[in-house]
Amino acid sequence: MARVPKLEPAFEPADAFIGIATNIPVIQLVHFINHSTLLNLVREDDLPVYSEKTDSLNYHKFFHYQDEDLRSDFCLLANSSEGLFLLPTHKQFGYFMVIHGAIPDEKVKHLLTQVKKISGVQLAALIGQEPLKALGPILQDLELHLLDLGKQKAEKGKRIMPSAEDQ
Repeated sequence: MARVPKLEPAFEPADAFIGIATNIPVIQLVHFINHSTLLNLVREDDLPVYSEKTDSLNYHKFFHYQDEDLRSDFCLLANSSEGLFLLPTHKQFGYFMVIHGAIPDEKVKHLLTQVKKISGVQLAALIGQEPLKALGPILQDLELHLLDLGKQKAEKGKRIMPSAEDQ
């Protein structure tokens, strides 16, 4: 009997994946992160993530900041949505900060230290990405979501700016 080869999707890990355990509401958490780290996380459309368990898309709260100087994207994701977890193996974390880009390791460590200092944050830790099989599809969904948000913002910018023909 012939073997059917299965293609594994390429796993492109994030530059940093930080778990945050807290009992404060997400709006306060975002405020404190923005204030203490000088990030400017902004609420965006919820992140759609496919769930094999329910065979449907679940929408998780999503905050984003793009730092032009560091050429990095900072994303804050809610781990839980309607009782389903992005990463069921990491239920202790209410939120994940995902960083993509050219950010140096010392900046990540400094960011982690600043988040740990926030009153109400019980735990903030870097999470190893390699052993987590469920993380690959989540990061792919995140990448697609960021591309979609970028297209939406570009379209809005085109509508706001008058074209040469309009003048």
